[in-house]
Amino acid sequence: MTFTPEQFVTSSIVRYGKLNEYIQEKLVSDFSAIKGNIMIAEGLRKYIKENLETLKEKQKIEILDIGPAIGALSTLFTLQTLNEFGLMEKAQIHLFDVSAKVIEQTLNCKFFFPDSIIDPKLKNPIHQKLRQAKGEVGSAEKLPWKNEKFDIVLAGFLFCHLHDSVKPLVANEIERVTKKTGFMGIAETSAKTKSQTFSSPISTKLLEKLFKNTEIKFKSGKPKDKAYAICGQK
Repeated sequence: MTFTPEQFVTSSIVRYGKLNEYIQEKLVSDFSAIKGNIMIAEGLRKYIKENLETLKEKQKIEILDIGPAIGALSTLFTLQTLNEFGLMEKAQIHLFDVSAKVIEQTLNCKFFFPDSIIDPKLKNPIHQKLRQAKGEVGSAEKLPWKNEKFDIVLAGFLFCHLHDSVKPLVANEIERVTKKTGFMGIAETSAKTKSQTFSSPISTKLLEKLFKNTEIKFKSGKPKDKAYAICGQK
């Protein structure tokens, strides 16, 4: 069966975003969600160490999570990592998703907090950050922000839910809105499972080619792994 890009994305939302307890469902059904975000956090940790003084001088660290799903797991890992360096208070979170339900429930913290992988002591400050976050609903082929707006841009398992025809457009938009020397963290899957009826996995090699203006600073995961991550700077 052949799907149009719109049908493909809609089918993906129905499959992965239908339950309120999205994170709980996803973590139980697919450990790769955790693994991929741990890899992004590893890359972010290296980035922070190399740019710590610059980040400390910023009044705000602008963070964009594209396609976060309910609970914004990539954002949770990022806030936890920033907290290691005393930077979480500077974080200004922006969430962007095609689903209004994802934005509404995440901003209102109506999700299962994964305290087995995120420090439970951070639950209240993280919830406060999410309640102060800004949310936008739309399609990632055209992001509603100016060039070089964000210090950190996250895309956790976004590309495997995009039609192949729009993957290059989304990669271009991610590069466009990331500041020079800013951080891009992308977690992906290159393996299709039976539960992923509506998905389009992408290999590490092909994903890197999409980010032609990005210097890949960190890679983790083997080509045949269910999850991998690439992290880079413009």
